[in-house]
Amino acid sequence: MGLESIVILGPTCSWKSAVGARLAHLLSGEVISFDSMQVYRGLPIGTAQPSVEELSLAPHHLVSCLDISEPWNVNLFVPEATRLIDEIVSRGHRPVLVGGTGLYARALVYGFSLMPSDAAIAESLRVESATPEGCEKLRDELRAVGEIPRDISLNPRHLARAVEVFRLTGKAPWTLQKKQDAPKAGFRQFVILPDFPQLKERIRLRTAKMLEAGWVEECREALGRGLAQAPTAWQALGYRDIATALEAGMPGGMAALQEVLANRTIQYARRQISWFKHQHPGAVFIPVEDFQGDVPQRILEIIRKELAL
Repeated sequence: MGLESIVILGPTCSWKSAVGARLAHLLSGEVISFDSMQVYRGLPIGTAQPSVEELSLAPHHLVSCLDISEPWNVNLFVPEATRLIDEIVSRGHRPVLVGGTGLYARALVYGFSLMPSDAAIAESLRVESATPEGCEKLRDELRAVGEIPRDISLNPRHLARAVEVFRLTGKAPWTLQKKQDAPKAGFRQFVILPDFPQLKERIRLRTAKMLEAGWVEECREALGRGLAQAPTAWQALGYRDIATALEAGMPGGMAALQEVLANRTIQYARRQISWFKHQHPGAVFIPVEDFQGDVPQRILEIIRKELAL
């Protein structure tokens, strides 16, 4: 089969990190993360970075390697991931790509032309998109070229990026890409699809554990290092909610914050599942109905069978 890259996709909280680390260990491989936020140092709890045990099973790349002040986007990810894949293969190892950032996976696996960018425009738009009023102005600008896709309209970072491309090209970014329905050669994709009602409860339990592990203090320290001014890291799920709660004096206490964070994560997981079902033709889908026992090992056995290992 050669040294194909194995891609493990799925919504947040779906055992991806554990499965990826175990598979890389089995294959003498190396893990490349395509999670857009796990790349940042100092945010291990809130971005659910791989555990110490998982990191010990195989080399990991694009995890905890950037300062929160540095930008990270699909334009930066694709060439870096491509370089890493080439290096890993040259060592005779198997690349195992793991994550839930659908756009990154889609761009790498199916390929599309990267959009133009301009640092000065991007910074101006980042500042403007930091407020609801600013986001609405950006939506007004994009409405001139048609209906705005929901995932762009509701995400300040994606909205700002869309306006940046529009200003540079005169066209909406979603009109510039031709959708490719066949993955490029050299990739095998697996999508973990947990039963959603059970996944919601799993997310609620994990959110509680993340708060117990010190997520609030992690956010407080990151704010002190400039998180709220960061071009990309400030978009990491949950940190704005924690910052808002801290500024307001934690109304409702930790229980109220936990509910907000869990619900935010559940909404995100729902969007991820929809994306992977519709944007990754050719992938092997792995439904998970039984959440008891060693779920990562059961998923791993399915992947092993598909790969004839």
